[in-house]
Amino acid sequence: MGLLGGIQKMRYSTRVLVVAAAIGFLCLTFDRAVADEQLLPLAESGDWIAMEHTDSITSAPDVCFAATSASGRVFAVRAAESDLEVRFSDDSWSLPAGVTGTLAIAVGSYHAAFDISDNTNKMVTAEITLPQLQSLIAAMDKASSMTVTPGKSSPVAVSLNGSNTATTAFLTCAGLTAPGEGGGANPFQ
Repeated sequence: MGLLGGIQKMRYSTRVLVVAAAIGFLCLTFDRAVADEQLLPLAESGDWIAMEHTDSITSAPDVCFAATSASGRVFAVRAAESDLEVRFSDDSWSLPAGVTGTLAIAVGSYHAAFDISDNTNKMVTAEITLPQLQSLIAAMDKASSMTVTPGKSSPVAVSLNGSNTATTAFLTCAGLTAPGEGGGANPFQ
């Protein structure tokens, strides 16, 4: 690889870790912080990353997410306990408490609008059901980009480059069934 290749790889790894830390902070915003908590990357591909949060290195994950970040905006799918959510943040926002409205997502022929259930000054959260999540991920797997429309704002293009790897890791972490998964023989039984 050589010294230059090693330095370039180190710079890339540092950039990935900084982006992952920012995304992790946004995805954990509504949860309590614990002194020995662990935020661990599961998969990183293209423009996407999947991560898990645990209270300690010996604990099972309590939060799993897949996210992408570009131009001060973050889009994420998140699972915690029994909650499934989509989240969108924008560094240019200054939102008041109690925002109402929808977070609309369009991917190919898939279109859905989810009611905002919570917010911070920079982020909105919308709850999503497992069938809705599976439909969203199935549509994402077939496309190269999607649009997210927060409230009455202009649609924001979100790259799906690498999302398949990240959402698969997210689903595995959360113990959820992937879209279209099932059937077939298990050679390990």
